[in-house]
Amino acid sequence: MGWLLTFVGAVLGALLDEFAGLLYGALLGYLLGHSLIVTQRLYRLEAQVARLREAAGTTPSSVEAVASATTATGAVAEAAAPVAAEVIYELDADTPPAPMAAKRAATQPAPTASSGWGETGDATAEYKGSDLLASVMGFFLDGNVVVRVGIVVLFFGVAFLLKYASDHSLLSIEWRLSGAALGALALIGAGWRLRERRTSYALLIQGGGIGLFYLTVYAAAKLYHLLPLGLAFGLMLALVALSALLALLQDARSLAAFGISGGFLAPVLTSTGEGSHVMLFSYYALLNGGILGIAWFKAWRELNLLGFLFTFIIGTAWGWQYYRPEHFATTEPFLILFFLFYVAIAVLFALRQPLQLKGYVDGSLVFGVPIVGFSLQYGLVREMEYGLAFSALLLGFFYVGLALALWRRRIEGIRLLTESFLALGVAFATMAIPLALDGRWTSAAWAMEGAALLWVGVQQQRLLPRLSGLLLQLGAGFSFLTTFDSSGGSWPILNGFYLGTLLLSLAGLFSSFQLQRHDESLRWFERKLHYLALTWGLAWWLLGGLQEIARHLSLLNEYAAALLLMAASAATLLGLYQRLAWQALRYPLLGLLPAALLLALNAIDQPPLGHPLAGWSLLPWLLLFAVQYRLLWRLRAVYSPGLLRFGHSATLWLLLFLPSWELPWQVRHWLPEGEVWHYCAWVVVPLLAMALLLWRGPRLAWPVRRYLTTYLGSALIPVALAMLAWFGLVFVSAADPEPLPYLPLLNPLELTQLLILLLLTSWLLLHRRRSSRILGEVDPRVFYALLGAAAFMLLNEVIAHTIHHWYGVPYRLTALHQSWLFQATLSVVWGVTALIITVSATRLGLRTLWLVGAALLGLVVVKLFFVDLAGSGTIARIVSFIAVGVLMLLTGYFSPMPPRREEERA
Repeated sequence: MGWLLTFVGAVLGALLDEFAGLLYGALLGYLLGHSLIVTQRLYRLEAQVARLREAAGTTPSSVEAVASATTATGAVAEAAAPVAAEVIYELDADTPPAPMAAKRAATQPAPTASSGWGETGDATAEYKGSDLLASVMGFFLDGNVVVRVGIVVLFFGVAFLLKYASDHSLLSIEWRLSGAALGALALIGAGWRLRERRTSYALLIQGGGIGLFYLTVYAAAKLYHLLPLGLAFGLMLALVALSALLALLQDARSLAAFGISGGFLAPVLTSTGEGSHVMLFSYYALLNGGILGIAWFKAWRELNLLGFLFTFIIGTAWGWQYYRPEHFATTEPFLILFFLFYVAIAVLFALRQPLQLKGYVDGSLVFGVPIVGFSLQYGLVREMEYGLAFSALLLGFFYVGLALALWRRRIEGIRLLTESFLALGVAFATMAIPLALDGRWTSAAWAMEGAALLWVGVQQQRLLPRLSGLLLQLGAGFSFLTTFDSSGGSWPILNGFYLGTLLLSLAGLFSSFQLQRHDESLRWFERKLHYLALTWGLAWWLLGGLQEIARHLSLLNEYAAALLLMAASAATLLGLYQRLAWQALRYPLLGLLPAALLLALNAIDQPPLGHPLAGWSLLPWLLLFAVQYRLLWRLRAVYSPGLLRFGHSATLWLLLFLPSWELPWQVRHWLPEGEVWHYCAWVVVPLLAMALLLWRGPRLAWPVRRYLTTYLGSALIPVALAMLAWFGLVFVSAADPEPLPYLPLLNPLELTQLLILLLLTSWLLLHRRRSSRILGEVDPRVFYALLGAAAFMLLNEVIAHTIHHWYGVPYRLTALHQSWLFQATLSVVWGVTALIITVSATRLGLRTLWLVGAALLGLVVVKLFFVDLAGSGTIARIVSFIAVGVLMLLTGYFSPMPPRREEERA
């Protein structure tokens, strides 16, 4: 029927005024048809509920009781099902008085499939589709088919008659308009007469009569100039009053909505562009006062929304085109008045609903009014210093006071409304601070309102507000980035940029917490959104904090402050996790160590810093490690065992990395010429740490003894490999212990290498005593081989360093290669080493070790014939060959090859 009345209105409007009339007529026809459809369905449901109550002899106390009763009656259930949800959440919350409903039930026969002539008979099942063909078919086949078709035929007949009369000048425009006005009054009168016998039919022709009268007055005043605009305005105002009166008398919200729409459009339709805005807003104040009066008795949501939309859309249009700063004194009072009107209407809506719907918050008004009102307030006070800040502060106080007033009255069923007002009050009061210092109010307002909207959606278990709240926060973030200006204000923290990011962060974190807390009531695709909201909130938190640090601190202090921010953030998240059982926070806490490592690497790469403990960063590092170990302790029952072991290992690695890098930097800074001391400084910290862990670590109940396999095994493997790699790196050093003299093995470099070999040997022996549990899956023979290679490398270094320092041979590869003394010494020492290895392997029965010694002896022989024979002097060659020959004889006598063990055969 909505589409049909749209077409009818368009045709009638086109007859009065071609294009403009067609648009206005189509709009009014659509509104009228939609309102009548809703009203007809509601009245039908009311009549059916009244019949059920009479049949049962009791009065149901809830919607569930009515629903169960309608389930037992098939015909009623079929009629009630399409609109049940709409009645509960969107349509009239008022049920007409029982006598009226009973009277309608008595005068309207029950729907039957075979009745094609009764007022409420159904010729076919109601079609719920929204396309044009289905709507037209539903209009012609639902209800009294003859009456509906007759109205359409009569309408077209009259339209053709008027068109014919207009084309042939049979009737003047005055007669045509007078006829249309009389016809409109006749329709209104006939509808009033039939209001009790044919309710739906009566409302239909009353609405049509009112719409026709509106169009007639508009055409007479604006198109044909037959009526003064003042008189036309008065007539339209009278139509508004008539519509409201008819709506209240018949409990028909469609007529009220139609009348209010006409009332708001009347000054627009009759405007000349030269009127006073004070008169316009005064007139709208009267209309809104009427809506408030209706809201005192009726919870008509459509009427409230229509008034809200018309008032603020037309007001915004006027402000965009005509507002000037000199109009503030005559405009601000009306904005405040309209704001108070619709806040009161939102409260009345929650109070005036039936018991089963009490507490249902009209979110469109509760949250729409402050958003729209605050936006318009921005347009009024944007030229005033701190105008918007004071507006936000007063608005926050107003909502907090309103929430407290409602809370003290302890009215049943309005807790959600009270909490909504309290959330708005806190949000606006919070926004007053950044608004006082910066003009970025839009993003902050969107973010906070988005969080509030999501909270309402969670409380009411409605999908659309939840998704809208998240999208609103997303839009707020992108809006903030498009106006990104890190200059902010001169005050640290108390500036618009930082507080804007803070509000965006808090909105995201609050949304994440609400989504996780009510996870069971969410749709399946929403249950991971709280992770995205959490990431969004933490990203804004870190962006604002790091940017604020960079703006107000020097590079030296910036590094330490950033570490302090990370430690404080992790401590706060850990506290929130424990206090609120916020399970999702356990994942971002894992990022503390990677973030700290990135900061340390960045400090090392920055020339003004160059080392990880620059400035006063030692204190933040200590706090950070304290937070990290507290995190590992508190969440030991939350993380998996593997993740916990890795967390302890990574913490130890970072704890060793920092001083291991810091100490060489300090040595290079204070002893720029001490190359050997600089090399040694790289391994002093891991050497001492590994020694302490091996000898004193098991005495620490936590964390070492609790995770002994980790701290003495897997965590030390990278440390051991790093120290062995250091052996290869320092081979290029001449081991000059300036200012001390060089002594073999008693100089800093070689003594450090020797201590590393002894420490690693102790570590492997400890592993052997604990039956391979320390190293886990790593084969200890790998470390034995690496340890042997490192010891052999140290032996060669001692020879090279001694030849260099005591005999003046340059410490270069070519010079050492050409030195007969160095080559002869290598041959003899290698032979002695091979003899020691083979003899030890024979006594221990280690065939593999014996083969290593034999291979070394073979290498000595190859060296004799290909190196010493070609390059050494005569004396050196004789000494080398004789010594190696004697060593080989001793090896063959004292160390025969041991037999293969059973495990070696396996």
